[in-house]
Amino acid sequence: MADMTATTLANVQKAVWSDVPSVTYRSNTILAELLDHRWEPELSVGRGDRVNVWGFTQNTGASNRGAGTGTFGTAAAITFTANTESQTQLVVNRFYYMADRMAVESTAQVIPAYVMRLAEGRGQAIALQEDSDIASDNTNGIDAFTTVVGVDNVDITEDNLFEVQTNLNNQNTEVGGPDRYIVASPASIASMSKIESLRNTLYSASTGGLNAGLSRGYIGKALTFSVYMSNNLEAGVAGKKNGAFHREAIAYARQMQLQTESNVQIEDGGFRQNMTFLTCGFKILKSAFGNELDGK
Repeated sequence: MADMTATTLANVQKAVWSDVPSVTYRSNTILAELLDHRWEPELSVGRGDRVNVWGFTQNTGASNRGAGTGTFGTAAAITFTANTESQTQLVVNRFYYMADRMAVESTAQVIPAYVMRLAEGRGQAIALQEDSDIASDNTNGIDAFTTVVGVDNVDITEDNLFEVQTNLNNQNTEVGGPDRYIVASPASIASMSKIESLRNTLYSASTGGLNAGLSRGYIGKALTFSVYMSNNLEAGVAGKKNGAFHREAIAYARQMQLQTESNVQIEDGGFRQNMTFLTCGFKILKSAFGNELDGK
């Protein structure tokens, strides 16, 4: 007697491919949206590769011909001030792309959901690379901030947070506005959550706070900072280099928005090929407006 088994039936059994895949999720990409985009409209396509950003020397005081100086009403000589202004170039010098291709006959046979996921994945991969570069660039990214607060691979403390807040206050960065950020690793977010005075303001997005939904990486508030979580930060010796900064610290300009080009390539045998890409640049304009916040 012989029985039919899964082995003998393998060639006649149906196989259904689901339209819903199991997705390996990428990190949240948040840093580009937190930078200063004010110069982006000046670098549209056809406008060259850079914009010269001039700096204005903000006057801190004025001459006083008053009672305390004993010169009021004496027509004393006027002193003129001559400001020397600076200039910084924001250059578009980064081309991010992701490309794939398959034989033209395969394009009619693969699952439609797979083609859709490939397209989404190209854009997500670019965003991830861009985010990582903003974090790790040691000339114009978070890793370039010269003021370092905290200790590598050690819990962030309340004193650390007050220190970075004081540093930004000393630079006269806006206190009450929404443009102060801390971007921290998951482990550093856990460190901050151990600070009892912050526990009620962190995780406000998950508890129905007013800022819920502001961004996928948004966590909550810590002192005067909006706190975001990222897995894309630069590694220290054993911990992470988090960032505490004001939006105006780093300027960002995207010249070619994320777009996709597709065609059929014949010479190599006939391939449907796709490339998703963008061009951008970022530059530190106010280094004192950002601190590296070391932690876990």
